[in-house]
Amino acid sequence: MTIAKSLRQKIAGMKTAWYKKAPALNKPLLVLYVLSQYKKGHERLFLFQDEIQYQLRDLLKRYGPKRSSYEVLMPFWRLKHDGFWALEGTDPALLKSPEEPRLQTVLDNHVLGGFDVTSFSLIQNQKSLIDSLAKQIVEQYLPEEFHSALFLELGFETPEPFEVDESPNDRIALLQTDIDIITQDLSIDETTRTALIQARIGQGYFRAECLGLYPACPVTGITFQPLLKASHIKPWSSCQTAKERLDPHNGLMLAAHIDTLFDSGWISFANEGDVLISNRLDFGTCDKLNLPQKIIELPKLSFDYLSWHREYVFKG
Repeated sequence: MTIAKSLRQKIAGMKTAWYKKAPALNKPLLVLYVLSQYKKGHERLFLFQDEIQYQLRDLLKRYGPKRSSYEVLMPFWRLKHDGFWALEGTDPALLKSPEEPRLQTVLDNHVLGGFDVTSFSLIQNQKSLIDSLAKQIVEQYLPEEFHSALFLELGFETPEPFEVDESPNDRIALLQTDIDIITQDLSIDETTRTALIQARIGQGYFRAECLGLYPACPVTGITFQPLLKASHIKPWSSCQTAKERLDPHNGLMLAAHIDTLFDSGWISFANEGDVLISNRLDFGTCDKLNLPQKIIELPKLSFDYLSWHREYVFKG
C-alpha cells in the first residue's frame, strides 16, 4: 500500500460520534480547515489557542447542527488516535497521558497540532492530493447542500482524478521504519526532519538538488522526469548522518532500470565516469542493456560516496 492510499484510508476511518444517523462534524471540519491552510502555505503545526479553537467553532456554527455549545478541543486532541495527526507542546507527559486535558491545561502548555511529519511531507510534494482529500471528506461527512459553499469558502478546487504513484519507493512497508527513526530523532530540527522524510519518499530537497546536478540520466540521456529516480550512491540505510542522506553529491538521477542495476550492485562507476559492470551479469542481459563504456566525469564531492559503493555494493 502506498503512503497516499494509507492517508486516504486513515482519514476515511476517522472515529466520529453519530447523532440522529449523522456523523459529528467536529473532526471532518477541523481536517478540512487544516488542509485549506496547508494549501495556502501554512507550516505543519497549528497553535490551538490562536489558530484552531475560534476558527473551528465558527465553522461548526455555520455548517454543523445547532447546539448550545460547540466542542473544539475534543477533535483537536482525539485526532492523534486516528493515525495521521500529531501533537506537540511544552509538557511531553501531557501529550502521552491517556486522559483528555482541560482546556486551560492545553492553553498553558501551548499545545500545537497538525498532520504528522510523514503525511505533511506527502501533501507538500503532491499538492493535488489536498483538493482530492478535501473532496473525499466533504462527500463522506457533509450534507450535500454544503459541498459547494464549503469548497468555495476554504479555497479548494474540484480535483482532477488523483493518480497514486505505485512505485516501490512509496510503499509503507519499505519506508516506515526509516521514517519512525527520523521522527523520533530529537537531535534534528523540524526543517531537517521534514527534508529527510521528503527525501526518503523520493521527493523534496534531495531530488530537486540531484536534478540540478543531473538534469538527464548520465547513462541513458533520458530527461523525462517521471522516469528518473534520485538514487543514493551510499544507500540511505548505510548513511550515518542527516548530512549524508541529504547531500546531493551522494545522489544520481538515473532511469528506473539503471537505478535498479546500480542499487543492486550490478553496475557502478569509476570517478572518471567509466561504467563498471559486474562479472555476475550475464552477457546476454548486458548486451541488451546497451550500456555505454563511459559517462560524464562525476563531481569530486561524489568520489568518497562512489568509493563506498564500489567497495560495499558493487558485485565486482
